[in-house]
Order: sequence, then structure tokens, then C-alpha cells
Amino acid sequence: MNFKSIEDKIVCLLMKDGKKSVSQKLVHSSIEKASIQSEVSMVYLLKTAISNIRPSIDARSKKIGNSSYMIPYAITEKQSVGLAAKIFVNSARSRKEKKVQDKLVNEWIDAFNNRGASVKKKNDIHKLAETNKSFAFFR
Repeated sequence: MNFKSIEDKIVCLLMKDGKKSVSQKLVHSSIEKASIQSEVSMVYLLKTAISNIRPSIDARSKKIGNSSYMIPYAITEKQSVGLAAKIFVNSARSRKEKKVQDKLVNEWIDAFNNRGASVKKKNDIHKLAETNKSFAFFR
């Protein structure tokens, strides 16, 4: 889990209409602004924010017989970082601020401080896996 690979993943998820350079500028400047506001380094902010969002378990739907069950699965570190990036981008997009950069900065700060929509989404995933723990034997 290095800084550049996480940043590139978020850039690719945030990109619209193939404009990668615009997305790169937005992501890099938002991490920079958030690190200045939080008074920590960019690498520390990114790694802490992603580790606060990263789910360790996921629940997938599986059809058995005539009904579907949500079955909890343990996921690898690479999968959890990718899922955390998706959660982060979706949470940032759903924020109320006008500018995308402001949305990203505030989402970075919220994720760093272990609060906000992205942390809530991670907790919801964990709760879903916990409630469906009884179906784990279907794996």
C-alpha cells in the first residue's frame, strides 16, 4: 500500500471523459490542502485516511436454491484498498460542496479524523457481514 498506487487508483476512479490530467491535479492538490489544514504530511494523511476507510471483510450475494444470501468473505489488502478508494470517491461525490476540490479536501479530513460518510459506509459493510455471519458456511 504505497502512496502513488493509492493516489493513482483514486485518480482513475475520479476521472470523467478520459481527462486524467484534470483528475490528477484535483486529487494531488486536495491531498496537499488537506494535509496543510490537518498539519500532517501528505503520505501520512493519505495512508491514515485510507486505513480508516478500508473494510477487512465484504459481503457478496450468492444464489442458493431459490433464494439469495449475502455471504461474508475475507478480502485481501489490495482488494480492501480498492474498495476503500471506491467508497472514498462515491462519498466525496455525494457531498454538498460546490467545487469538486472542496468535496475532496473535506472528505480527506473527515476520513483522516475517522468520521464522515466514507467511514459510515465501511461500518455498514462490517455490520452487514456481521448480521449474515450465519451464512458463511455456504462459501
